[in-house]
Amino acid sequence: MNTKYQLVFIGEDNTFKNRILDTFFKHIDDLGLNKSSIIVLQESNFKDNYISNSPTVALYFGNDTKVFKNLDILDILIRDASFILPIVNNINNITKLLPTQLHSINGSVLKNENEIEHLVSSILEGLSLLRLSRRLFISYKRNESSGVAIQLYEKLEKSGFDVFLDTHSIRPGEIFQDELWHRLADTDVVVLLNTKGFLESRWTKEELAKANSMSIGIIQLVWPNHSAESMSQLSIQIQLLKDNFVKNKFDDNKCFLEDSASDIIINSVESLRARSLGARQDNLVTEFMKTAKSFNIKADLQPEKFITIARDGGKEFIVLPTVGVPHAFTYNQSEELIKQIRSHKSSELFLLYDHRNIRKKWIEHLSWLDLYLPLKSKKITEIEKWLKTI
Repeated sequence: MNTKYQLVFIGEDNTFKNRILDTFFKHIDDLGLNKSSIIVLQESNFKDNYISNSPTVALYFGNDTKVFKNLDILDILIRDASFILPIVNNINNITKLLPTQLHSINGSVLKNENEIEHLVSSILEGLSLLRLSRRLFISYKRNESSGVAIQLYEKLEKSGFDVFLDTHSIRPGEIFQDELWHRLADTDVVVLLNTKGFLESRWTKEELAKANSMSIGIIQLVWPNHSAESMSQLSIQIQLLKDNFVKNKFDDNKCFLEDSASDIIINSVESLRARSLGARQDNLVTEFMKTAKSFNIKADLQPEKFITIARDGGKEFIVLPTVGVPHAFTYNQSEELIKQIRSHKSSELFLLYDHRNIRKKWIEHLSWLDLYLPLKSKKITEIEKWLKTI
């Protein structure tokens, strides 16, 4: 049985509802998921269609009338420990805009369309369709754009991203280049500051080449009087103008962006993130399926984007393609997903990942975890050898 992901709209009617749904389903397409796996619930169809043990995210829209709707549905969702996002238009009056049951839950502000991408990312994370870690990598030339790089680092961190910036993110004693490639391999999107001399540096050239080779999405910020670089399809170009910079100053490393420009960049990052992660997962799936076919092994890609292999005697293998560096939460989240979809215990579970550019010490740590956890890790480059043994 296929998992049904439930998106619930309750509370006050909201003018942004259709735009939220359009953006949400656009990212469902980006992730390669079938729209039929999503059910949208509201007051009119909740009673007949709600499934208590399916992955659920509920949006509760507050109001200032103090007459709160759908409290019966809200109580059911709280009882079932569903993920609930309280939505208000003014964070300062949040307790007045929401029912008492939601006062202990961190709410989100939705005042304009620019905040929809961030909200939709939270929905996808709540459904476990996007990983909870929100990792970015800033690629820049220090002597040309360090001011903007630090400015974006701080603003993106405040927006909930784990941002890699070489001057801020590598601890003393670490091997600089190894850690840089490791963090690039684990990023969702690269924010590239394309200044006049960007490609004159060996390291920025390599960062761009590796990001393209790994199908990582790139937000290319093109400086005034400079042209965009040719990149992969997973690239958004933002041509910056003089008036996007404070005092129109853009030609030294101490320049800064106006807030309006940095807000557009953050929104673009949210928009590209699902496409980037979806493309990287598809690359893993394609390589695995091609290898399985070469051995005449029937592998089936399920709607939830994991792979099943049924062998003689009823033995089943489940392979979950995982983008970036597997972490402890990745293991736990993977097992929870499989539990939702498979009730029997005869399956062997494997986490498929691309180890290239990941630090050796981390790969050794994953190998150690394999000795103790029921969910084992498999490098994509070792799949051919593994398939010969099953």
